[in-house]
Amino acid sequence: MRWRGKCTRTLAMRDTDDEDEGPDADLADSFFADGFEDGEDEDEDDEDEDDIEVLPYIGGELLKEDPADHKSGYVAIVGRPNAGKSTLMNDLLGTKLSIVTFKPQTTRHRILGILSDDAYQMVLLDTPGVMQEEFNKLDGIMLKSVRNSMANADILFYIVDAARDPFGAWEGLAPKKKKGKRVPTALILNKCDMVGDRERIMELIEYFQGQEEIDEVLPISALNSTGVQNVKNWALDRLPAGPTLYPKDAISEHPERFFIAEIIREKIFLQYKQEVPYSTQVWIESHKERSGPAKDLILAKVYVERQSQVAIIVGQGGSAMKRLSSAARADIEKFLGRPVFLDIQVKVRDGWRQDDASLSDLGLDDPNRLESPLI
Repeated sequence: MRWRGKCTRTLAMRDTDDEDEGPDADLADSFFADGFEDGEDEDEDDEDEDDIEVLPYIGGELLKEDPADHKSGYVAIVGRPNAGKSTLMNDLLGTKLSIVTFKPQTTRHRILGILSDDAYQMVLLDTPGVMQEEFNKLDGIMLKSVRNSMANADILFYIVDAARDPFGAWEGLAPKKKKGKRVPTALILNKCDMVGDRERIMELIEYFQGQEEIDEVLPISALNSTGVQNVKNWALDRLPAGPTLYPKDAISEHPERFFIAEIIREKIFLQYKQEVPYSTQVWIESHKERSGPAKDLILAKVYVERQSQVAIIVGQGGSAMKRLSSAARADIEKFLGRPVFLDIQVKVRDGWRQDDASLSDLGLDDPNRLESPLI
């Protein structure tokens, strides 16, 4: 998918003058230097080689010739649910590509975002949250997506929530030690503004710097763009030499339909409670673009697992559906840059999260699937 013009943003990070407390203090100071005060809040197993997909090289020789020192590569962002992976990628790109909610496991697919300049192309991989155990076959597909992203990465970012059990989160992420060369790996301490205690941040930095698998520790607040420029610079310094992989004006490989479906799914997560959001999958049946003042026509289907969930999605007298359609339509129009007419229908597909055929049919194993579901 392409947007016109550049979708990058420059984020400033002030240097610190404290040179007396060692590298850990420098890292902590670099975070607090951006305007946060104490107490401020902000709203595995070894990989199975048969399961690993190799991301294809799509033919850089067909694109504009690169400078001799051009860099390119894949950067995977891996973490537990709600660690801030999607927020970080959106901020790096300077635009909202991955949906973000306060609920865990919002991201189901590996979302690919492309950050380009004349001298480099950084392909970011936002992955589903790493879970301790699988509860259904959908969870298995999500974890496979994480493994695939890590296997293809030229640079690896582990991200943990600094304010909520960072040590426990790392225990669930730390890879088993392997022989051979590994890719440059950094530990991102996110949500440091919610810690509020400089000494605590220094303690966390020191601990993670002592982990053999980690080359660097980067304290940030992705929600507030604090320290994110350091993350970008660290990755750029370590990108391998390579050709342009995608057109320079592209910011993703996914079609518009995928992002329209994700916007609707985000609104479902924000509006409905308990298990309902996790039991839904959105499919864009059709998207007819129209010129002039006429609105685009979008037909979306929301699949649920049980008949009782249809009434919840629709609401009394269709009130819940009206709120869902209104919220989704506003963001879709902002995303597309033109007015749309959005028609959302609800269908039942019994137990789709546990059914291999349904998972494939609804595009969970292929986010770019275009063939309509069988039912």
